[in-house]
Amino acid sequence: MAQGKYLSLEEARKLGKLKEFAKEHPAKTETRRFDKLLTGMASGKPPAKDQTSSEGTSED
Repeated sequence: MAQGKYLSLEEARKLGKLKEFAKEHPAKTETRRFDKLLTGMASGKPPAKDQTSSEGTSED
């Protein structure tokens, strides 16, 4: 586990503690979009293309 007092996303995913991670790291952005992205990251599967920002919004 990390030396700090907070879980990393990777640790939370491996330990099945995503709810604890979410409580420690409250979203300060558009919640639905963040939730879809976080779910995709935690599951190891990328979100569907229509669930993220449109092409041109992000250069990289």
